[in-house]
Amino acid sequence: MNRYVAMLALSAVSLCAQTNRGAISGTVSDQTQAVVPGATVTITNAGTNEVRKLTTSQSGAYSASDLEPVVYKVEVEAAGFSK
Repeated sequence: MNRYVAMLALSAVSLCAQTNRGAISGTVSDQTQAVVPGATVTITNAGTNEVRKLTTSQSGAYSASDLEPVVYKVEVEAAGFSK
């Protein structure tokens, strides 16, 4: 009986954790595959033009979470690179 209650409680927690949000993540690298730390990543919601700006980590990584499931435009800018 205790196992059944525990499984039911875990199932309820799992259901509450579901969401319709998404994320965009990646690593910025140059044409030689070297990572680009400190690059500015601009993520724009195509429908609302809402903008989220991020800066890549020392390993060139970026991540934007809690995004609506819509179309986005992703742009990257860094010193020494042309747009």
